Amino acid sequence: MSQSITSAQNEDKFILSINDQQHTYTNDKAGKRQAILDGLNAIETFTSGTEVYLPSNVALQLVAAVLFPDGIRTEDAYQTVCQVTEKACAFIGYGEEIELGPPTVPFAARGAYRKRFPPVKSELILLELAQARISTTYPRREIAGTILWNKAGLAVYGRHWSQLSPSQQAQIQVQVDAIVIQAAWQKVESESACLYVQPLPVDEAKARTRLLELLRRENGGPIAHASLVYQVQLGAYGRGFFTNELAPALQKMVTATLAANGYKPTLDNGEYWPRPLTLDLPELDTLVSQFNALQPVMTEMGKGLLLSDLISALMDDGSSLSEWQEEQLLQTGPVSQALRRLGYETSLTWCQPYQFQPKRTGSDAQRVILKEVRVKNDLNRKIILAKGLAVFTPSLTIDDGEDTLVYLEMVGAKESVKANWAALVGGNRVHWLGRQRIQMEGMKQHVKIQATLPCGWVSQILLHKQASLKEMNPEQPFYLLDDGSQPIPPQFYAMLNKCLPLPLLPEWTDYLWGNGRGQQLITLLHAGEGQGYAAWRVLPAAEAWQTVIQQGLADLALRF
Repeated sequence: MSQSITSAQNEDKFILSINDQQHTYTNDKAGKRQAILDGLNAIETFTSGTEVYLPSNVALQLVAAVLFPDGIRTEDAYQTVCQVTEKACAFIGYGEEIELGPPTVPFAARGAYRKRFPPVKSELILLELAQARISTTYPRREIAGTILWNKAGLAVYGRHWSQLSPSQQAQIQVQVDAIVIQAAWQKVESESACLYVQPLPVDEAKARTRLLELLRRENGGPIAHASLVYQVQLGAYGRGFFTNELAPALQKMVTATLAANGYKPTLDNGEYWPRPLTLDLPELDTLVSQFNALQPVMTEMGKGLLLSDLISALMDDGSSLSEWQEEQLLQTGPVSQALRRLGYETSLTWCQPYQFQPKRTGSDAQRVILKEVRVKNDLNRKIILAKGLAVFTPSLTIDDGEDTLVYLEMVGAKESVKANWAALVGGNRVHWLGRQRIQMEGMKQHVKIQATLPCGWVSQILLHKQASLKEMNPEQPFYLLDDGSQPIPPQFYAMLNKCLPLPLLPEWTDYLWGNGRGQQLITLLHAGEGQGYAAWRVLPAAEAWQTVIQQGLADLALRF
């Protein structure tokens, strides 16, 4: 069985000649692959009974002529020829190499052959692919490779995949791979398994609709990456998956949609953030004047400004902001500074119509910027620390962090005040004033101020030493009493000046107050609530205050 195989090539073409029949291919990987398959199919086979055999050495010679037209010169090149021959023969249905001799073949034709087996039927594989399940992890249909290989092994060899020889397994796998790829599926291999997968079709229009609905619900606020991916998947595939990755086409759509709606297209700590709000705002002093001119409203929680009024004052051109942008506007920059200078919070509180004073009609709640200090002046408020003897408490201020009294005034009959006073300061005792726990150590931390009223009653005041300019220890945190009538407690400058070994000027008060609060050197106690007074706690941290002053001087916000 003599067969002639030669090859020739130039930069563009590869020519294969088998038994003087020439075939021309492109001189690239795809062209040489096709040349090998055509050449193997053109090799004259040997038939014995019902079996067909391919001469193995001729197949090797063909592959060598295609891959190495100038000859094999290294061991690695020879091994490459053997491996490619094995795979190519398996692809067209020939098994592993076997030795044949008489009487199967004539003595002169003895040698190495490959037996042809029935090819794997594409209908068998396509039927299994059609029944493949949808993954719970990725948006794709998938099926284990062993399922298809078992089906093919039973059909071709009558045995399961695990019972086949390595060469038979290779033959099955190569043919199954070809059928699967032709059907627009992909092969995904890992250390533990091999899967055939097909991405699910993408409904980009529904995915975009879902994303836009999510943006509308978030109303301009940050969007968690996981929430965005889930909503986009619901639109694109009709269901969600555990993966947090999107197909390239969907990710491209998400990036464009986010950018078109004012979001940064890159993740920041697991979220997509709106682009920074840019407004042409007036100077801080002008903002203070504008906000001060707004008509406050009264609520059950105290005085405040309607957010809608404040936004209208800022956006005089009639444009609007998202809810998230409005919140950011209040919490950062000059708007925040102006609100704090006027004694307002920089957060928002929803107020129902019945919470306004007087009550409002309708059912729509409104967002209100409340005063930070919201003291009550309940002239009928009483406490009972001595059994059966009540006294009035026109003023009561508590440090809820330290569980101690900052300021307490008792008014009543002399015996009642005396009894309650003794119960309060006598020994190391714990008391509950409403829901607030306080613990007293006698009069170690407090001073007493007493007066007799014209009506004959007695007024006794318990004042924490750190709330008194005269009694305070400059090295310890001090308290500022605040009745809410002024944006900055009157004693702030004097008490800060006493405890800091730094040169301070009275005209720095606004700057020091605002930046001290920004650096958490000044904190509001008990959420700004109190009877008669609220209280602030100030840290006498010299180094931190020095940094605040140095920055103010560098920015020219402070001057000597």
